[in-house]
Amino acid sequence: MSEAEELKKAQRDVVSGEKERALSILWHLYSSRNPEICLEAGLALLASLDHLTQNEKLLEVVNKSTEIATNLGKNEVRAYLLGKKAQFLFTQLSNTTYQRHNLNLAAGVFQWIDFSLKADKSEFEELGATQQELKKEIAALEDGAMAVVQSSENHYLRGHIFMSLSEISFSRFLHDQLDFYNGGKFRSKILNMYSIRRWHLDKWIGYKRSERQSLREAQKKAFLYLEKAIKEFGAGDRKSDLAHTLYTFAGKLVLTYHFHKGRKYLNQAKQLAKAENETGLFAPISELERQIKDKYRHPRNYVEEFGLDLPRGLRD
Repeated sequence: MSEAEELKKAQRDVVSGEKERALSILWHLYSSRNPEICLEAGLALLASLDHLTQNEKLLEVVNKSTEIATNLGKNEVRAYLLGKKAQFLFTQLSNTTYQRHNLNLAAGVFQWIDFSLKADKSEFEELGATQQELKKEIAALEDGAMAVVQSSENHYLRGHIFMSLSEISFSRFLHDQLDFYNGGKFRSKILNMYSIRRWHLDKWIGYKRSERQSLREAQKKAFLYLEKAIKEFGAGDRKSDLAHTLYTFAGKLVLTYHFHKGRKYLNQAKQLAKAENETGLFAPISELERQIKDKYRHPRNYVEEFGLDLPRGLRD
């Protein structure tokens, strides 16, 4: 079997949800001497590896793939990869924030304790500097991806770039929502009331004005980019990608208590998934439908789930 045939087989496995079966072939093709094959294998690996547990591998793949795309003059693919890299760097940023909070554990619980060791304080400051560098790099990658997408007419790649930009903005929204929050036990109990969360009153109680504005902007950008992605996939007649994007949008709307609009997009995703026989979406769509129907009966306890009722230093 030729490398091109192996690649097509692996890509079919990825699309059908058989990612584990595809991985061994993709890693083999990723070392191909043919840069086109290597690049395509790299793109498939980005869709197959776990974004939480394999972030370092993903960064390695995206860096090599970006270099190949640049050498081949594939500027649109390069723009897509810049967006993906920004996504993976945001995961790294979240991990850095987690480490920084753990180092500041004692000071977060007992105000009269600083750092147990000078080395801890030094590492805390270094992680803070790393956070700032990551934020700058992510912003630069976002700008680079947007600069290319504005000059491109490829609906498929524009759609995927907008998807990446949406994931970055929504990750920023979730990250900052936890990082900004400073509630305490009593306030957290109020914030955990379903009616408070349902009508977004928690933002007024748990955050400063500037923080609320930052959260609103991140969420607004995430939704705007998803709307743009939907338009691009629709214009390019990419029905499979459109179905997945509609489901993704519905999920984010439900997570942020926009149930009516979320149900509308979910119904569209369901109709399209059935028409295109996107079997991989059937179970996730059914689960999201169940969550919407059950929203008043068993709402998720986000305050307890994310540890927001704990002192800031103990949350992570």
